[in-house]
Parts: sequence; C-alpha cells; structure tokens
Amino acid sequence: MKSWVRLAAAGTLAALVCVAAAAQDGLAPRHRAWLEEEVVYIIAETERQAFLRLEGEDLRDAFIEAFWERRDPNPTTAENEYRDEHYERIAYATEFYGRDTGRAGWRTDRGRFHIVLGPPRTKEDFSYSNFLYPAELWFYNDPALREHGVPPFFYLLFFRRFGAGEMQLYSPVEDGPQALLIAPEPFIQGDFRQQIEWAFDQLHEISPELASAALSFRTDEGTNFGDIRGFGTVSLMDEIYRSPTYGIDTGYAERFDFGTVESDYLFNFVQSAGFHHVLPGPGGYYLHWAIEIPNESVIVVRDPEIGRYGAVFIASIEISALDDPETVLYDDRAESFFAVSEEEAAALGQPFLFRGVVPVIPGSHHLRIIVRNRACPSRSEEECRRAYTLLEAPVEVPELQFESPALTEPVLAHGSDLLGGDPLYRGYRFGRRSLRPNPSSVFAAGTTLYLLSEPLNAPEDARVEWTVAPDPAALFGDEPPAPVSGTVAAGGDRDGPLVVSQPLGRLPGGRYVAGVRLLAGDGRELARRSAPFQVSPRATLARPLVDGGLGEIRPELAGAPELVRARQWEAAGNPALARAFAEEAVRVGPNYVPARELLAQYFLEGNAPAEAATLLGPVFEAYPDRYDTAARLGEARVRTGDFEGALGPLTRALELRAPDADLLVLLATTHLVLGNEASAGRFLDQAYELDPENERVLALRRR
Repeated sequence: MKSWVRLAAAGTLAALVCVAAAAQDGLAPRHRAWLEEEVVYIIAETERQAFLRLEGEDLRDAFIEAFWERRDPNPTTAENEYRDEHYERIAYATEFYGRDTGRAGWRTDRGRFHIVLGPPRTKEDFSYSNFLYPAELWFYNDPALREHGVPPFFYLLFFRRFGAGEMQLYSPVEDGPQALLIAPEPFIQGDFRQQIEWAFDQLHEISPELASAALSFRTDEGTNFGDIRGFGTVSLMDEIYRSPTYGIDTGYAERFDFGTVESDYLFNFVQSAGFHHVLPGPGGYYLHWAIEIPNESVIVVRDPEIGRYGAVFIASIEISALDDPETVLYDDRAESFFAVSEEEAAALGQPFLFRGVVPVIPGSHHLRIIVRNRACPSRSEEECRRAYTLLEAPVEVPELQFESPALTEPVLAHGSDLLGGDPLYRGYRFGRRSLRPNPSSVFAAGTTLYLLSEPLNAPEDARVEWTVAPDPAALFGDEPPAPVSGTVAAGGDRDGPLVVSQPLGRLPGGRYVAGVRLLAGDGRELARRSAPFQVSPRATLARPLVDGGLGEIRPELAGAPELVRARQWEAAGNPALARAFAEEAVRVGPNYVPARELLAQYFLEGNAPAEAATLLGPVFEAYPDRYDTAARLGEARVRTGDFEGALGPLTRALELRAPDADLLVLLATTHLVLGNEASAGRFLDQAYELDPENERVLALRRR
C-alpha cells in the first residue's frame, strides 16, 4: 500500500532497524542494541552515520554520553531526566504493546508513538464493538509538546486491519472511515464522498471523537467531506516523526577532529559566535578575539556540597604559519573558574562571552582558539560534563608603517564604556576605552550599533565618515530603507581608538553593511573598510551575562609583549629579529625574568657566555628556583671558566628537574675541574645512560 503510513511507519522503521549490515559489522553487541533498539526512533540520521563511522568501543561510549547530554533538560544536575524517561517508555512499550504480537512491544506502532510522545492524556478502547474492527483512540493534550515542534492537541488512532494482526496506525488518507467498519456500505462508483459521509455517520453514533479522528488527527480541521484527504494529518505526522530531533544541535556529530581536543571532549562540540581583529597597540599589532556561547550550550552544574553553581572554562590558543601548520608561532592555555550562588543562578539565561588579546608579528597566520567548558556536580570525575567550541580562521597581520593613511578593521559592538582606574590593554579594551563586542553581528531592532575603526597616519584635516546601508544582496521589497550616515574628525584627543555610534531605530530587520571611509580635507577617499551585520526584528536579544578574559598578554607588564614577539620570530625562523626583540624586552622590562632568560640563551648561542652570566647572576640570587635561570647561568659560568660559581646554579638545576645529558656533562666537567673525580664519574655515567650518542658525553669520556 502506497500510503504515508506505510512509508513512515513501516518503510522508515525498516530502514532504521535493518541498517546496512556492512556498516555495522564492527559494532559490539551493546552498541548495536543501543543504535538499533534503544534510540532507533530518536536519533538523527547525522548522528547515526557519525556513530557508524567511529572505530573503537571507547569512542562509541563517548559518543553515547554526548548524545544524551545534548538532550538533558537540566544540565545543572547529575541526573538526565530525558534519558531516564526514555528508557521508562521503552520498558512500558515492551511490556504492554507486544502481548498480542510476535514482535517486541517497542517495535509496534503503539510502542513507537509511546516512546516518541509519551503516554496520551486519554485512551479509549473500541475492541468489543459489533460494528468496528478492534480500535484504540489516543488523545494528546500536552502544551509541552510545542517545545518539540508538535501541536499540543491531536488524536492518534490504531486498529486491527480487517480484524487481524497487531494494532497498526490508521491513516485518514489511505484507509478512510469505512476501513474501521466491519460491514461498510458497498462502494458505489462515482459516489466516494457519500460513502465517506455514511461511514462518518456510523462512527459518530458510536463515538463523536472516533469519527473526527477518522477524518483527521488534527482537532482543528473539522468535517469537510468535500476535501477529506487530511493533508493536515500528513503534516502532523511529519512533525511527530521529526520531534525527537527538533531543536537538537547535531553539529557535534557533523564535525569532530580527533586532533583538536581530548577524547572526553570529542563529541561535545557546541555552536558559538566568534570573531577576531588585528589592531595596533603598544609596540605593534595585536590579535583581539571574542567568542560568545549561547546560554543553552553552557554547562553550569550545582555542587550540592557547597550549594553553588559553577563551571571551569579553559581556553587554548594556537597561532601557526598559514602555509606550514607545523610552525607554531604562539600557543598558550588559560583557565578560569565561574561560580554563583543559588540566588544568582536564576540569572543564567544570557550568553557567556570570552575574549583575549595576543601580540602578533606580521605575516599570514592561522588562528585556532578552543574554549573548553567543564563542570562537575560532585568530586567524581565520571560525573563531570564537558563541552567545547572553536574559533578558527586565517589571520593577516600587516607590516607596521607610518606613512600611508589607513583604517583598522571595523569592530562591531553592543556598546562602548569609559572605565576608571588604571589604563589597561585587554581584549577589545584600549586603555580606559572598552568595547562590548558582538561576535554574532546581530543587533536587536531599535538598539544602537557601536563601530570601532581607528584612522592611521591621517592628515590633520582628515575626517571619518560612516554609513549604514542595506546589503545590496538582501531583499527589502520595492523600497529598501535609506542609508544612514555620520562624520567625525579623524584627529583630536580621544580616550582610546575612534568609536562611533549609530542608532538603528528606523531600520527594518534585514542584512546591512557598515561602511567606514577616511576622507582628506578636500573630500578625497584615502581608505575604506566595511563590515556586514544583521538587524533582527526582535526588540530585545540576550546579551552576555559573563564577560571574561582568557589567555591575555598584559602590556603593562613591561617586556611581556616584546618577549612574545621574540619567541614568534624565533619560531618563524628569523633569529636576528628574535634576538632584537629579546633585547628590547630586557631594555623596557629590566626586571622581567623570562626576557632575561631568553636573551641569555641567545648570548650563549652567539658565544657570548660572559654577557649571559652578567644577565642571569642577579636573577639567580633573587629567584633560585627557576630552572632555566639556574641551568643557563651554570653553563655560562662553565664556559667563562668560573667553575666555583657554576657549581651552585648547576646543583640547584639538578634538584629542580629531572636532568638531561647536557646538564650532567656540565656538572661532570665542573666537579672534575674542582678535583672531585668520583662525583664527576658518577655524573658522566648517568649522562651516558641517558644519551650514549651525545657528542659532549663521548668527548668527556674519552678524556
């Protein structure tokens, strides 16, 4: 029978249950049961295909955990109410709907709809009528079904076709009311509507609700016999079949990179909005980034021992060469803890925003930022929940130049604030001027757009003009809204970079472009930039509750940005610039210890051990527990012949970290020169055990 019922309830079920054997030969019995029996009605095809592509039981176990976490209605607790109720429904269907058939109850039509929708508000049994084949009418009255894309009021009707077999889902389209009657009126050619109306009348005498359901499962379609095809029922059934995955973000199953995150995060990807901008700052260019995570994707759980809701956020940042991913210019990892009280937890309905800033050297780079979210309702690691999101993009950093007029990349923001206290340089904060970035680039109707674009090398009489205009590719009807614009002087005293504001009150919902031009005094265009954004017809949109910085380099720590650039130039294969920036780091931050350590390394590589010793001597006296300081100072003093002075830092380095062969050779040499041959031999033997091919070890052994 070519009916939607047969296609959906039989064909689809067969396709789901009897999946391709070749793709599932490698499944363990418990994983096969999970896929073919336990979640067969509620898993999206994207998720099913992703599960089949996995290799290894551990990965499939992790996927199953992520599958249920996506459906947990209350992630702040250790329980997963959706999963628990789902298995209760399976148990009920197995017990009660398989009694009159040779199949498991969950495989039957009634079992399927009980699992997908839950129990109906009422059931009416018509199994003992002399006029009807055995039938069962379900009525649903549940406003919560709207959350799954299903109307709250509707019927489902099951019957034994021709009085035999198991209860099957009835079809108003293909079966018709007469199929429910044991002795319907003989069919008269050309009198189809009359037969339907007669059957409806017969059913109406038995039960008005049964008669209505026989024409349509919808409660709002009425009894129009001129059009009894029940297309509303077809639409309803489609909504029911799709309801288990309605509103479920299956992006985690569409993308997972085994090299991106740890395996326990692997299938817990969540969508986010993110952007980045390359902007000038102290000593060069900086990469600013922001990631906004919707509140429904943030895991915050309650710790019953302390009565607070909390979560940990971990950001890892990697900048690599665009043409050579193996060349990592910068990588860092930062962690932040978030906690609120029971009273404050009620306000967790807004997104979470994370931002940061990193100095960057000129060139074509690739940016990857991963923000991990980890929350544990107890001290048990097994109960911890995890999710991650990703910002990945190419990054172009220009050379610093001080001649040609230019505009920086436009930054779109919800607002701009002038803060008190010390001027700081942070992610989208420039001294005392701070932006509230909008990574989604979506603004509510009637709000104000804030736009940052700093003019560089502008003539004294230059001005900046901004325009908000409809996107030429967008559809606004016959009369698109007129552009709005403004202008401001490019120069003058300001608190931080140039930030302009443009109210969006008169603009209808749609796609727009914010354009910025740098104009000379005579009107000539010197530079231009643009950024697309969208105006939502909604009057309000949720804005971030949490606005936290992660992985930020702080320029007020003198020497820190220069040291970052030195290491980036070193990774990029430019030792001359690396050393120049290390020297600058020590010059501007003479007390910045990491800068001294790096410059000392360059002195040692350049055969200038005396300079290295001079640089690190005071550091070792102040900070004797830094391994790099102790080891490099010891090497510098050995190479200058100061073996007495080398003994202390080398011995301390040995106490701070498991030794390598080079450190042991330095210790052996020092003890040998100072006349302690037994200690020298012991250190040399250890070095040989660690690295028998080391040339320095072999040379000393030959002596």
